[in-house]
Amino acid sequence: MSYIQKLRRKIGHDKFIHPAARILVENDKGEILFVERVDNGLLGIPAGGFEENETISECIIREVREETGLELQSVTLIGISSDPKNETVQYPNGDVIQYFTLEFYSKDWTGDLKVQDTHEIKKASFKDKRFLEQLPVNERSIVQSLKHYKQTQTPLLK
Repeated sequence: MSYIQKLRRKIGHDKFIHPAARILVENDKGEILFVERVDNGLLGIPAGGFEENETISECIIREVREETGLELQSVTLIGISSDPKNETVQYPNGDVIQYFTLEFYSKDWTGDLKVQDTHEIKKASFKDKRFLEQLPVNERSIVQSLKHYKQTQTPLLK
């Protein structure tokens, strides 16, 4: 049972604050790794909640493996997103979470695309960067973080 599932047993659908990670993974063609979610059918990027007994980098590496089958070799922190207006999500089942999200970037991965967690993800594929405009607002903020990081070599705090 996941950490979130344990909490949900105690608090029901009430809002709570949860650490999480999301990542932009790029291939050699400059395309970005996208996932299609099962719960809402929306296009997204690999992301997920922090679990007990793991570091935040272990979290995002695990999430990418589960959601896409790829193995990240390294990750770079490009931003921290904690704005409650952007980071509060209500799921179709009524659960509400305010995420405190560390945003990462990587071009350093191995493997072939194969969704491991079919309960959460329908499909994973690399697509043109123009698809970033279709991301939910909270996930789209990572684009701003990457631009800032490339200009300053420091993570963007928002």
